[in-house]
Amino acid sequence: MNTLTALFPKARAETLRLLFAQPGREIYLRDLARLAGLTPAAMHRELAFLGKIGLVRSRRDGNRLYFQADRTHPVHSELRGLVMKTTGITAELKQALSKVPGIDLAFIFGSVAAGTDRAESDVDVLVIGSAGLRKITPALRGVPSRLEHEINPVCMTPDEWRQKRLRKDVFVNRLLSEPRLWLKGGDDELGKLG
Repeated sequence: MNTLTALFPKARAETLRLLFAQPGREIYLRDLARLAGLTPAAMHRELAFLGKIGLVRSRRDGNRLYFQADRTHPVHSELRGLVMKTTGITAELKQALSKVPGIDLAFIFGSVAAGTDRAESDVDVLVIGSAGLRKITPALRGVPSRLEHEINPVCMTPDEWRQKRLRKDVFVNRLLSEPRLWLKGGDDELGKLG
C-alpha cells in the first residue's frame, strides 16, 4: 500500500494517479478505466465526484468523453506533488535508482519538476556520484514503458559538479534556480557538495 491508497479509496487513488501524474494529458473514459483496473461505470462515478469538486474537467468529442486534471484548482499543485512523490514518476525512479551503487544525489529537473510537463515531455534526471551512464541507463530501462515518458539521465561526479559551480556553468546555475524533485538526497546535501 502506498500513501495515496492509504489516504483515498483505491478507485479514487488510481484516478488521481492517472490524471495528476500527467496533468496536461486528456484521457478517454474507457482508457482511464482500463488503466486503473476499474469498470467504466466505477470510473465514471469517481470522475463525476472529482468533477463536482472541481479537480477534474471533461471534454466531449462526439460520443467520447475525455478527462484531465484541472490545473486551475487551488489544490492542484499539492495533489500533483503527492501523486508524484508516492505513485508517479518520482516513486518509480527512486525505486529504480535505489539498486544502483555510487549515487550520492539524484533529482528530476525541467518541466516535470516544475509541473509544466505535457504527455510528450521527457523526464530529465541529474545523478551526482561515481555511478556513470553505464550503471544508470540499465536501471532506468524499464521505467519509460511503465510511465510513458522517455527518461534522460545526466551524470556528473561530485568533482565535475563542484568545478561547474565554481565556473558558474549555465546548466548548473539553471538547475540550482529551478524546482527539483528529489530522488536521493536533498537541498542540504547539494549545498554541502559545493
